[in-house]
Amino acid sequence: MFEVNGKEYELKFNLKRIDLIEKVMGKPLFGIFIQSQGALSIGEIENIFSYALKEKGSDSFVAPKEGAKHAEYLIQENGLPRVTAAILETLQEDCPFFFQAD
Repeated sequence: MFEVNGKEYELKFNLKRIDLIEKVMGKPLFGIFIQSQGALSIGEIENIFSYALKEKGSDSFVAPKEGAKHAEYLIQENGLPRVTAAILETLQEDCPFFFQAD
C-alpha cells in the first residue's frame, strides 16, 4: 500500500491487467523479470504502475497518466528496490500462477 497526497493506493493484478500491461510494454511481463533478474527499469516500473494502481477501496484503476506520476513520486521517496519489491510481492499475492514452476 502506498500513500500519495493523503490518499491510499494499492497495486492490483489479474490476467486481464497483466495482458494490458504486456500490450502496452510490447513484451511479456514474465520475460522482463527473467531478463532483468527482477531489477526493473524506471520506465518498466512506471508502465506497470500506470496500469495496476487503484485507490484503496475503489473498483476502478487510476488513469495511466496519474499512475505514472505516482510511480515517479514513490521511486523518489522510497527508492527503486522498495517499489520493485512491492510490485513483485503484489504479483505473488494476486497471481500465484505467475511464479509456478510446474
